[in-house]
Amino acid sequence: MKKTLNLVAFLTLAGLLSAVAASAEEGSTDKSTRPPRNLKKVGDHWTPWEPPPAGPDDHIIQKGDTLWDLGQQWLGNPFLWPQIWDQNRYIQDSHWIYPGDPIVKPGKATVVPPGGPLSGEAGAEEEGVSVPSKPEPSSVRTTPKLLHPLAMKHDVYCSGYVDPDHVFPPLWVAGREIERIGVGTGDVVYLNQGRNQGIEAGMDLAVQRKAWPVRHPATQQDLGSMIVRLGRVRVLCSQENTAVGAIMDACEPIHDSDELVPWTNIRIPDRTAMPPFDRHCEGASGGAQGYVVVIKDRLSAAGTGHIIHTDLGQNSGVRPGDSLTLYRDNGELPRLMIGQAMILTVEPGTSTAKVTLSVRELAPGDRVEVSQSTSPARASR
Repeated sequence: MKKTLNLVAFLTLAGLLSAVAASAEEGSTDKSTRPPRNLKKVGDHWTPWEPPPAGPDDHIIQKGDTLWDLGQQWLGNPFLWPQIWDQNRYIQDSHWIYPGDPIVKPGKATVVPPGGPLSGEAGAEEEGVSVPSKPEPSSVRTTPKLLHPLAMKHDVYCSGYVDPDHVFPPLWVAGREIERIGVGTGDVVYLNQGRNQGIEAGMDLAVQRKAWPVRHPATQQDLGSMIVRLGRVRVLCSQENTAVGAIMDACEPIHDSDELVPWTNIRIPDRTAMPPFDRHCEGASGGAQGYVVVIKDRLSAAGTGHIIHTDLGQNSGVRPGDSLTLYRDNGELPRLMIGQAMILTVEPGTSTAKVTLSVRELAPGDRVEVSQSTSPARASR
């Protein structure tokens, strides 16, 4: 008996040492899960983020809350937590949410029968639904196909792109009006150029930052640099060789030396629907195939609502609004289906896409394929 207890104690100690070693190895990776240090007091609580004012139906984060638990509570499945984060992207690291910050609750899907709700349908009036009158026998009622925006402005203007040969521009943020290192929406910044360099009041400029080198996960080829979109600055006034600007929108804190380039409106694609998804029996579509090369914020895994970057670009014939099937090679067995994504922006050799559906976690190195059974798409602002 004593020998058995000693053996159990030895195995327990070995397990603890293994866990500590694994934790140390995990801590050596590029992606840190340490809490942010730039806490500031907002209202009556401390937070590192820039939370928006709480709406009447928002949830105020309580001590002990996690996105995982809220996914279970609100959506019935903890794996759907990315849907909550997708609507609260002022939270820059999903590992850290702070009591007192507001959270917008994701809406639950509403199923409407073909043709819309019928006249007198039970519960329609109570839900505030306008119930159409019953059509005349000779009339035919058709339901128009609605274009659903499967992406938001934040997905496009706060994502980024892979630049194969990035050159630092001549215009950048030279300073700021307040002492805080990272500034945001409404703050004033100073530019290193002015009238002599063509900078005039009223100009809109995009703020961006060269973040990290991107290597292809399969070939290890150098694809270039990840350029992160940070926000928009409007020039208030211009001097000979300097200018003053106001931050109109900020995706995350803007720092000195962040790059400034001419602002370009990006069209946001929307669709009538994504193609059907069969997680078991869907075969190859015959469309262009490629890889997920990186996930936004350099995450190691992604799910519904996350932004990914692929090695399919203009050179592969893809365009904004195209749908992608996400899958994983499975040796000689049928490929392992992961989900779907929609392409948001396209560069010559790469593209940025939003995961619209996932049935399991997605990682860099997983495969993408352009779906051939796509419904018409258009781009909207």
